[in-house]
Amino acid sequence: MGAETGRDLPGLAKRAVDAFAESAARRRDRDALMDTAFARLFEVYRATSPAERRSPAGRNLSATLAELLVSGSNPDRVGLYVVRTQTAADNGRHEGYRPACWRRSMLQILGDEFVRWELFMRPGDLEALPRIDDALEAVADDAAPTTVEEIPSWVPETHWWWWEPARRRGEEVSGMTRADTGSMDAVAE
Repeated sequence: MGAETGRDLPGLAKRAVDAFAESAARRRDRDALMDTAFARLFEVYRATSPAERRSPAGRNLSATLAELLVSGSNPDRVGLYVVRTQTAADNGRHEGYRPACWRRSMLQILGDEFVRWELFMRPGDLEALPRIDDALEAVADDAAPTTVEEIPSWVPETHWWWWEPARRRGEEVSGMTRADTGSMDAVAE
């Protein structure tokens, strides 16, 4: 990943790697470490194109992240992130649907754009992903009003959970439904 057009992609990638490395190295339970790591990875995601993420430098970043995600404290922290995502989804109608969507999207971006889930997630965490989606779907009717205009522009159409409350209210939505995004059977295998 080069530094074209004023973007410091190597710097952004280094910040993401450093955040995941710190999370791996620190032993005490610090939720903020994984949150920071995801925020840094999101910066890389936003600053790069799919082609850049598939470039040799992008593949090197993904390989480094794959190693970090299975080292030190990161397996436990990823597991805790999944649990907290499940909790946010379960409480989506009471404490805000948006935080649950954000956390679920960070997991999806990590798995789709950087490191396949099967390479770093524990089986129980993989099995939790469909339950998270079920919870998001179940609370969408009662979720705090999220209009289509409030959905961040970066959200891919495949992240159906962002559009679900508006879809349930009958608003015209261009995003896909959960059924359109395909089965997660490969995750459970």
